[in-house]
Amino acid sequence: MHSFGQKLLHELGVEQCASFFCAPIPMDARLRWSESLSKVELRNDVKKLKDTSIFLILSQNCDIACRNDKLDSHVEICVCKKIKEKEKHAGNMFVGSVRKLQFSIEDDWYEANVDLILSVTKKELYATLIEHNVDILASSEQLFQIAPLWRANRYARTALPDNFNNCLFPILDENLHRLQANAVVPTEVAASYIRAIYIRVTPMTEEKNYSFALFALLQADTPDEILSNVQESVEDFAQALEDTSGFTDESDIYADRDSNTFVSYLNSYLRLNLDKHSLADGDSDIGPEL
Repeated sequence: MHSFGQKLLHELGVEQCASFFCAPIPMDARLRWSESLSKVELRNDVKKLKDTSIFLILSQNCDIACRNDKLDSHVEICVCKKIKEKEKHAGNMFVGSVRKLQFSIEDDWYEANVDLILSVTKKELYATLIEHNVDILASSEQLFQIAPLWRANRYARTALPDNFNNCLFPILDENLHRLQANAVVPTEVAASYIRAIYIRVTPMTEEKNYSFALFALLQADTPDEILSNVQESVEDFAQALEDTSGFTDESDIYADRDSNTFVSYLNSYLRLNLDKHSLADGDSDIGPEL
């Protein structure tokens, strides 16, 4: 007999980054699921569990499909509230923030928040979806790329020296919007050809002078024109940082497609954490911009 995890994945299509609307799920079930929230004050809060929200599956497929439910008994699900156009914030897209992620499904916008991640047993989830005939919405390619990265970045961030950051972030603020604008996928809302921006800083201690390198990793299907525009934007970014800080730019390639980039090349780089930029750009996490 298959595990409930196997049933969820193969029978119902419950896979990573798939989703389903909150409305078909009875409120008593939603409130019961909310007992798993890490913050006590958010449990049993019906305002966080509105009919207009959606449940986004965060667990990996291999964890969902574990054949022994006792070994891996729960599915991680995020309650994502529906947001208005005016609530959209560029810093919460493109995985700029580790606290919030804004994305679109069926022309509507939603916001995931790390405080609203539930843990639901596979048995109960399967029974609830079956009983209420809940439709599972397949993930878009864009959401499948950014949601796992959003979760991973919260635990994989690496701090750079403060003295370097003091020079980096003013330059980042000036250049990031241009860089993202040059990498937008024209056929998808809030999609970017940029998979990640990497940086190498030497040394990694608090010093007066540094050498650095910047590199933008792009999707394999990035058009030549976009690749060229991103390369130019990253080069301008590096030049501005070098000019204002006196640090040495040692970049050799400013951008390339992931299909043409060796893992060994990235070994000396760190993924650039854009969360500080997100929070500094008027995000509600820190209140009004000062």
